[in-house]
Amino acid sequence: MVDVLFKKVSQITEVPYTTSLFIIYSIAFVLSFMYLLFLVWTKKTKLQLINFFCGCILGIFNFGNILFYLRAHKEMADNPSTVFAAMNMGVIIAGTLVGVLIFKERLSKWNYLGLTLALISIILITLSKIYAV
Repeated sequence: MVDVLFKKVSQITEVPYTTSLFIIYSIAFVLSFMYLLFLVWTKKTKLQLINFFCGCILGIFNFGNILFYLRAHKEMADNPSTVFAAMNMGVIIAGTLVGVLIFKERLSKWNYLGLTLALISIILITLSKIYAV
């Protein structure tokens, strides 16, 4: 559903997609902040500065990902399936690499097989669009 909504946002021509993205993130920030205040007020959570900094770092990467996602939808408006597949599988592969390289996570043979198949599928989808008859 999120992918379809991003596709719809990329098709809005009345305002630049960067403005749309800023509005979406602003609304998400306000709603998240209200929810956080509710959790603090009901004493279900305690504020910690490290969580704020980690959230900002994650938000910056997420913002960049969605910015490129919307841009890809604009540039490849005739091939939304390519954008959906490449971006989603790309995020999975990048997230796995971060987990392995930074957090020293271990992957099983099935994980490696899945990542390899995802990478091959991205290549095949891209090649199918380049060499389409």
